[in-house]
Amino acid sequence: MRTKIMIMAIVGTFVSLALLGHGNVSGAAEPYVIGYLTDITGDARHNYAPDSEGFRVYMDVVNAKGGINGHPVKVIIEDGKSDPSRSAAVAKKLIIENEVLAICGLGFSRSQPPVLALAEKEGVAVITGYTSIVGDIYNTKPGSISFATGHNMHPDFHTSAYASASFIQAIKPKGSTVAITGFDTPGARFWKTLQEKWLKDMGYKVVYGEDIPTDTVDFSPWVNKIAKISPDIYYAIEGSTQVIPQIIALEKLRYTKDIMIPDFTPEGDFVKGIERLVGKGEWVLWGGRWASVYEDLPEMRRIKEAMEKFGHQYPLSARHFNGWVIGQVIEQALTRAGWPCSRSGLIAALEKTDLDTRGLTGGPIRFTPTDHHGPSWWRVYRWNAAKKALVPATDWFKIDPKMIAKKYR
Repeated sequence: MRTKIMIMAIVGTFVSLALLGHGNVSGAAEPYVIGYLTDITGDARHNYAPDSEGFRVYMDVVNAKGGINGHPVKVIIEDGKSDPSRSAAVAKKLIIENEVLAICGLGFSRSQPPVLALAEKEGVAVITGYTSIVGDIYNTKPGSISFATGHNMHPDFHTSAYASASFIQAIKPKGSTVAITGFDTPGARFWKTLQEKWLKDMGYKVVYGEDIPTDTVDFSPWVNKIAKISPDIYYAIEGSTQVIPQIIALEKLRYTKDIMIPDFTPEGDFVKGIERLVGKGEWVLWGGRWASVYEDLPEMRRIKEAMEKFGHQYPLSARHFNGWVIGQVIEQALTRAGWPCSRSGLIAALEKTDLDTRGLTGGPIRFTPTDHHGPSWWRVYRWNAAKKALVPATDWFKIDPKMIAKKYR
């Protein structure tokens, strides 16, 4: 394996670092090689590119401290563009040519099946921050390759869908009407379908639901319907390139009832959207698995300092926390696995993960040999015009998928 620092230009304006370390890592030591496959230039780039930056910066920090077990971590970041065929080709390169121990990140759910299939065949761990749609990660066999730290879009139990229904339950009375739209992708369709089911079970009326193609530019067919129906709350399962234009268009149509969006939208994009509104925007809510940068936690300041030291393209956001936490998971597992580390050895180490996120989410990240996701914590924020910030609308609440799944299966 190479032992020099390698810098890889990925595409366009985004330059990723294939790290053998910055700072004090010895050039004589062989590296641990980790792949990060993400969407840097595709339809969901606003969701995923900051994730990969958070991961890369965390590994810069690790390497500057001397690496792990005396060895640097070489990170190879690739752009899958959320395209299934390209993602499959990139995954093959990472697994066969680059001999990575694990692939992190991933993009849209439509691009994940070929990556996961190849990883399963080769015994390579996949740690996603957004979704995992192959296999039951809550009741898995020891040694299985899929792990998820964040939003999970598995069709057997969709954590994000249950959380989203619970968000609405926390801020709206029973009997309220709800409209839901989502990306036209497998994961978002599972989400929308199950969110609707759980909302009905909770006593709400879902009066509209539809998928929106990921490359949509004109949102008038959807916003016109939503404004006409005028639900008590509208939930959009999409990223910033879709939800921000919809919020602006809906205000022009005089729909300013509560609109809730996931934390896929970076806070910087969120604020830019709010600034384009005529009103104060206090009807817009934002929530999910990660804390908002407006919390100003010590760990967030640590991330910001690392970004300033090692370079960044995107403003600090909850999307960075996603990648940063995956980096922490990898560091913990590699430390436990030792050197040399095999692919199976890394999977075994990942199955012992117990990570304190220091407030980046409401509780620890925990994996076991039979549970590759574990309990998760969720929170909703509302825009406060006076404070010019997202402020908590709920406390953190815990979702234990195994307990809830027993009720609904």
